Amino acid sequence: MATGELGDLGGYYFRFLPQKTFQSLSSKEITSRLRQWSMLGRIKAQAFGFDQTFQSYRKDDFVMAFFKDPNVIPNLKLLSDSSGQWITLGFASGRLRKI
Repeated sequence: MATGELGDLGGYYFRFLPQKTFQSLSSKEITSRLRQWSMLGRIKAQAFGFDQTFQSYRKDDFVMAFFKDPNVIPNLKLLSDSSGQWITLGFASGRLRKI
């Protein structure tokens, strides 16, 4: 997509940043607290970048574009309530796909 060109989904183009780390989730103190609260392994942080300036008055367009973006759908991980497994946002035949 050319710079300044609006995308099909509200003008935003997202990219997955798999190498981005979050020190706040891996410190010894935080890891200990997550374990204490039975949350260790049940919380995950992922990073995505986007190519437009965020404008708060377009927040609804931004959110809708994010969840429909072809770079987000296969990469965004969610924790399934029913199975406790990490799954992707992507839909295959109307059902969530496991990762």
